[in-house]
Amino acid sequence: MEHTITLTFDTDDMPTGVFRVRLATTDPSSDAYGVLDLTDSTITVPWGTVVSEDPTGTYSYTFTVENGHIYDVSWEILANDGEAPTYKTYQVGPFFSVNNDDVRAVSSFAGNFTQGSFATFLLKVTNFDGNPVDAEDIYIEIYEPDGTLVTLDNNIPERITTGFYAMDWVIPVDQTEGSYRVIWHYIIDDIQKAEIQNMVISERSSDTDTVWYSGREYEFRVALEHHLACTQNVPVYFEQAKPSRDSKTFHFTFKDWNQSPGVKIYKNGVIVNSGVEIDYFKGTVTFDTDLLSQETVNADYNFKWFSDDELIRFLLNALQTMNTYPPHSGYTLGSVPDRYTPAVLYGAAKDALRQLMLCITFQQPAQVFGGPDQASKAFTNFETLKQNYEKDAEKLLEQKKLGPYPRSRMVVTPEFTLPGGRSRWFRYLFK
Repeated sequence: MEHTITLTFDTDDMPTGVFRVRLATTDPSSDAYGVLDLTDSTITVPWGTVVSEDPTGTYSYTFTVENGHIYDVSWEILANDGEAPTYKTYQVGPFFSVNNDDVRAVSSFAGNFTQGSFATFLLKVTNFDGNPVDAEDIYIEIYEPDGTLVTLDNNIPERITTGFYAMDWVIPVDQTEGSYRVIWHYIIDDIQKAEIQNMVISERSSDTDTVWYSGREYEFRVALEHHLACTQNVPVYFEQAKPSRDSKTFHFTFKDWNQSPGVKIYKNGVIVNSGVEIDYFKGTVTFDTDLLSQETVNADYNFKWFSDDELIRFLLNALQTMNTYPPHSGYTLGSVPDRYTPAVLYGAAKDALRQLMLCITFQQPAQVFGGPDQASKAFTNFETLKQNYEKDAEKLLEQKKLGPYPRSRMVVTPEFTLPGGRSRWFRYLFK
């Protein structure tokens, strides 16, 4: 897998070249370097490597990177002959290949956990049309912030149902803090694939585990995705991207791309197999080199209509609605009794459909359904489905007033005021 690093210079917004650019540290000793692999402390690019200019004002160098490794880059810049050089240093990586050895990917988020907590990872594997499929030879690797592979007692996830896999990890109390990479490896139709997630481990404290990526809150969110299954696996074919000002990054209409179906990137109608980085979370692709203004970028991708934040909001709204029905309650998603689960899910699904119906009244989202006319038909069908969820939710909420209510009882403490310990009430009753 290769990565390209680039420096650009300009004067008054015009590209300008300099006298010399090298990959080099300030100290030309035997252990100096141009690019250093921080993961295994090896020199990837030797000290003093000259970088040529192409085009004017642009200096690029491509080198091979390893999965999970972090690199320290040092540029030596000599603006004019005879002047003292200046240096620019920074770190790049870690990099991971996904679905194609030469196409890099930015990972999705798996959760924020504390040392000693219980982490659960979930993978949903589908084909490009969004249909769940089972994977073969599936296992997980977890990399520490410095790229070291974590030793796991068991790295084989559990199959929940077709296309859905989960794995639990009890995080040691002394686990290093920082950002981790979780790599799912699996095979579909004899093709080796991978999906990347990132997670954060913070210092152990009195706080509980992350709220939305573990426990019952996590189960609620996954259950709501089942109710909205098709909206969370929407295929888009050959969409043309909108370029950014730097002519490297290209933006697509929808975010939250699903990794498992894969993505096809086209440049001028030809599939790109290298030199591009995919951000599945933002729905963008970034090329290692600038593209010309007349060049076009297209993509086939599969995305989730609703983000995790939106699903959480729908669930919270439905829960608070349920809490207002008599008898008034103060349940959270972590404490709500199982008997109220359908009411919360149906209420959340209703709100999700309402938002979807609003979105497809606008021009661009309507294109996913084949244009305004087809979107109008879909709107009618969604309205019927939304009404069904509303009716079911209302019936369940009306049943809440029937209890069960907490039991009550009255305790009377006698007041002893007469000689011999007799109660005043006793005297009154038997006078």
